[in-house]
Amino acid sequence: MSLLSRRGFMGLGLGTAACGLLLGAFHTMGQAGDYPDAPFPTQALDRRAVAILTVLGDFLIPPGGPLPGSAGDAESLQLFDAYLATLPEHHRMLMLGLPLLFEHGTALERFGADRMTAMTPERRNAYLTEWAESQDLVRAQLFTALKMVFNMSYFERDDVQQAMGIPQVCAVLA
Repeated sequence: MSLLSRRGFMGLGLGTAACGLLLGAFHTMGQAGDYPDAPFPTQALDRRAVAILTVLGDFLIPPGGPLPGSAGDAESLQLFDAYLATLPEHHRMLMLGLPLLFEHGTALERFGADRMTAMTPERRNAYLTEWAESQDLVRAQLFTALKMVFNMSYFERDDVQQAMGIPQVCAVLA
């Protein structure tokens, strides 16, 4: 058996360079894009997170349904922001990584694709529906985790609980 040939060595070098380019592209993708300012003062969320969470929340619990608002409206996101502010930094970072997965997942799966918030509404809806209906265990678990994040903030709202007919059993003692 011979050692690595010149051709093999060059192939290995090119493969390493390609991996380096992809890794570099992945790290810069997280910074790419222009996001609008948050419509409310935030403690833990940045404007990128607010923009992504707004899109995801409006997909999961859209406005105009039988319950007030949406999971992506300012009131729901303010509750989520307040919750995140109470978490230790490493837990907060993990919670904020989940929406980024949906924002840049297309670029990871199909290099060069748009980020989710830059897609047309029709394409974004198809993309998120693909996640929601996925039979892949990992994708299904990630989508379930996303729903849990929004359920945590949306269904804690007093107006949502009143619309659902849930009695207010816990009173704040002064």
